[in-house]
Amino acid sequence: MKSLYDYQKGYYHVLDLGANSCNIAKALTLPDPDPDPSKKSSPPLASRVSHLTAADSSRTMLYRDADMPFNDEINLTRDVLDDEERLPYATETFDAVLSSLSMHWINDLPSLLAQINHVLKPDCPFMGVMFGGDTLFELRTSLQLADTERRGGVSPHVSPLADVRDMGGLLQKAGFKMLTVDVDDIVVDFPDTFALMQDLQAMGESNAILGREAGAIKRDVLLANEGIYRELHGNEDGTIPATFRLIYMIGWKEGPNQAQPLPRGSGQINIKDILGGGEVK
Repeated sequence: MKSLYDYQKGYYHVLDLGANSCNIAKALTLPDPDPDPSKKSSPPLASRVSHLTAADSSRTMLYRDADMPFNDEINLTRDVLDDEERLPYATETFDAVLSSLSMHWINDLPSLLAQINHVLKPDCPFMGVMFGGDTLFELRTSLQLADTERRGGVSPHVSPLADVRDMGGLLQKAGFKMLTVDVDDIVVDFPDTFALMQDLQAMGESNAILGREAGAIKRDVLLANEGIYRELHGNEDGTIPATFRLIYMIGWKEGPNQAQPLPRGSGQINIKDILGGGEVK
């Protein structure tokens, strides 16, 4: 939401790709999303979005909150997609494309990013966040060790995720300019691994690997995983941590009036002077 607020032009038509239950639409209608310190209040960001298209492949999730009050506070269209990896929109349709915690389910990220660039108007942004990198590394390592101990081999239990080092290159190959890629690790404490797995299932984040072993994880593996997880990663208070790494991305479609970076070597200020650097003693 902060990035939307910083963009001063406003938006005529915005696409929320992988909208789930229209959580972005709901957030846009909240009061004072990021008030200017010089003002007592700021209008909701929904006032700066003329039309929001919420697109998702699940009709059930997309229409789950269709009767809630926020629907009357924003011009919202719900669009059920046959396939989230194939965007059915014409070139230069949207003034912005947003995606919140859905792109880690995409199989062909390079193709989807190129399609997003295609449906954006010139000099307009794509803003997204996805799970990636070391997300759930504690669960990955403990399950691998538990599988090895109890079954003599490893079966994949956690879906693969893109690494932050790859996302800048993928955005650049898709044609985006003025890239910004950042990460944030959110650590959530759980009472045990069983509560963690129940939460992941309720989030719809179960294992989606086609080659995974059919059926639930065996009881002996789960019990071994609980002990190994606590031994390797457990907190002193008896809880266990689970890390969720969020990759934030902003990329701009190239446009004729777009600001251009200065030539390499043209800077007039030494970063050491700003940061107080100098000779290392």
